[in-house]
Amino acid sequence: MVLRYLGMAVALANISIIIILLSIYWKNYRKWKSEYTLGLLIFGTFLLIQNLLSMGFLAPPPPMPSGGEHGNDYSLLLINISQLVALSALLKISWK
Repeated sequence: MVLRYLGMAVALANISIIIILLSIYWKNYRKWKSEYTLGLLIFGTFLLIQNLLSMGFLAPPPPMPSGGEHGNDYSLLLINISQLVALSALLKISWK
């Protein structure tokens, strides 16, 4: 259960960074009308959708009647952590 909450926190951090990046890319697109920047906007939008869906999968499920566990939450947590590292590097490069 703790891994689910940790995964949700990391996904929320990812969503925050993606929103900041999208605002930077939107500002740049309005200024230069570059196809590359438009591509970044489209990619960022799909990445945002993916992270929002990830939050849904990580939301704690209702308790099982038998009191059993719901399985392994490591995979989504590791995916979200790797995205957080990559998005942080991208934000550092993009921030001016």
